[in-house]
Amino acid sequence: MVDIFKIRALGVCKKAQIDDKTAFTFYELTTGDEFRNRTLALNYILFVLDGQLATSCNLFENRLIQSEQMILLSRSSSVHIKVLQPTMLYVMYFDTFLSSCDQQLFSAYLPDTEKIQYDCTPTAIPQAITLFLNQLKFFQEEKVDCQHFNSVKHREFFILLRRFCMREDLVRFITPLVGRSVHFRNKVLEKYAQLGNGRVSELASLVGMGRKNFDKQFRKEFGIAPAHWLLEEKAKHLYLFLQEPDVTIADAMDRFYFNSSAHFNRFCLHYFKTTPGAIIHEAREKKG
Repeated sequence: MVDIFKIRALGVCKKAQIDDKTAFTFYELTTGDEFRNRTLALNYILFVLDGQLATSCNLFENRLIQSEQMILLSRSSSVHIKVLQPTMLYVMYFDTFLSSCDQQLFSAYLPDTEKIQYDCTPTAIPQAITLFLNQLKFFQEEKVDCQHFNSVKHREFFILLRRFCMREDLVRFITPLVGRSVHFRNKVLEKYAQLGNGRVSELASLVGMGRKNFDKQFRKEFGIAPAHWLLEEKAKHLYLFLQEPDVTIADAMDRFYFNSSAHFNRFCLHYFKTTPGAIIHEAREKKG
């Protein structure tokens, strides 16, 4: 099965040695396909041309993305995608804005992003961008698909986004890139991936904040005490890990720092109301 988060290699002409980490890739996905990425290395935009996906991103679970909708998944996010219907999907990934003009113009929307409650809702694809994607597909089928070409199309996409996306939709769409509160969330998620089995004080230090200010900001943005959030994140990632093929209880205990089977069982019974062995068994039965 394909990996929609894989960064693909692109050719580049000798006289234009560029190293822009950006590309557009088209996929035809089958019902039942699933894709997981614990920490996105880059920013991703999903364009659903036809079909339906269920996307879970960080704290936001099972957001439906349907035909002619798009969503931006920012760097460091933890993502799980399920294909609910046969889907035609374009994926754009990028490291940063390639145009300094884009950076300045989109940063001007920061005051607007602070006025909304971001909830990972998908945005309608403007007609001009649908035409852009259809043209892009034609060119790529004709083997016009080098690194320089994708970089040009990156710039073109953001010009079209500014010109043809309604302001309210545009603000909601770009919030993961420019919103201050989202930056704090992404920083927490990025450093959490490096934390291992550490404590709140270690997470605050990795984020670059004192414990008191970190706790205050964390409660404001996540609506929960950081210590409780760490346990819930551990439970969420553990549950997904137990459903992976060929995983064993010993693997899970080692990965999530459980020192005894009794402690591991108590944790699973508290958060999942069942044992780790039962979760593994049920996951394997579903996959047939």
